[in-house]
Amino acid sequence: MPGPTAPPLRQVFAGAVDELCADAAVIGIALSGGVASLAVLVHVLSLRSCRRLVAFVVDLIDDDGNSAVSVVHRVLADLACGDLIQVVPVTVPADGAGPRWSPYGPRLEAMPTAAAAVAELAVNAGVDLLLTGDGADELLAVPRFATGSVLRQSGLRAAGRYAHDMARFGSGMADELLSMVSSAVPRPLRAWLYWAAAWADWSPPAVSPVLGCPYREQALAWARQWVDDTVRAHNTAGRSWASANAFDAWWPRNYRPPAGTVPEASPFLHPDVVAAALSLPVASRYDSKYGSPYLRSKAQVVKLFPPVLRSALPQHKRRFRRALETVASGTGNAPFATGIGFLDPHAITREPDIATRLMVDAVEQWLTGAVAAGVIVP
Repeated sequence: MPGPTAPPLRQVFAGAVDELCADAAVIGIALSGGVASLAVLVHVLSLRSCRRLVAFVVDLIDDDGNSAVSVVHRVLADLACGDLIQVVPVTVPADGAGPRWSPYGPRLEAMPTAAAAVAELAVNAGVDLLLTGDGADELLAVPRFATGSVLRQSGLRAAGRYAHDMARFGSGMADELLSMVSSAVPRPLRAWLYWAAAWADWSPPAVSPVLGCPYREQALAWARQWVDDTVRAHNTAGRSWASANAFDAWWPRNYRPPAGTVPEASPFLHPDVVAAALSLPVASRYDSKYGSPYLRSKAQVVKLFPPVLRSALPQHKRRFRRALETVASGTGNAPFATGIGFLDPHAITREPDIATRLMVDAVEQWLTGAVAAGVIVP
């Protein structure tokens, strides 16, 4: 729990933005139209000294048929800040190059070519620092299994609304009810019951068939050990189901280097913001007074905005499954990874999961990049 003198998260966030932007005359923002990147934009606009601000918007069509650029322009107009920002639409070519190779491992974002395109345009625009909203969902979105926590903090009406929202978008009502009585069982059993409810696909762990046969047993042994260690840590810490789910959403956090030559940062990943956010009770991440499940589940991000702007925020999360399906349809050909036996070519062609197919492509790009960098000798 934060101490009585702990500053509000909004103040800590503003300080992080100020620190990150201290030496930047031209600031770029990767803007999606969601509340996280908009919060970054609003705080940059409130900096004491005037900066040139460039917003890069990857022009995808969402699942409702709306252009991302048109949505961003509409939101900026609603926030009365459209005239203060240069909006740069980003078109991602089908055969576009990926980000610079990094020894840290494959890029885990859904569209690394989009990140590379933004980075290149940031150089052309003279950007000194490229900001993102990365980490906001993992750090501040309300976890599952928090019905009891919301009930204790905000009362029956708020808990009912939370449970209804989770029944639509998160855990089922049965799991929420089970989480409320889980404190009555011994801690080791509570931790394992949480894992079974939250991560059914990893109970027990399994290995994707796209991984080459020589590596499957090693990967499965690692996965089993990782699950055992994670559940043991939840048990040792005495975490509730909700706090365990919040922990699992945030950790482990993979480092993602800049996609190009322009430095990149997210205020949500600033150490001060992380510390302040993790000190908050999980129930405070939900606020039943907001008008949509999207905003209610991101209450702490909404509270980063001045109250006068909160009514203008987008009410729904925009989804791009069709766009990702299009990207994934062009993947699956991983000649280097399959040639060395790391991935199974037959399993790849049969793999229906979009995320797995995108990961196959990321692994192939990283391996071929490692060869080009001289790290791997073919």
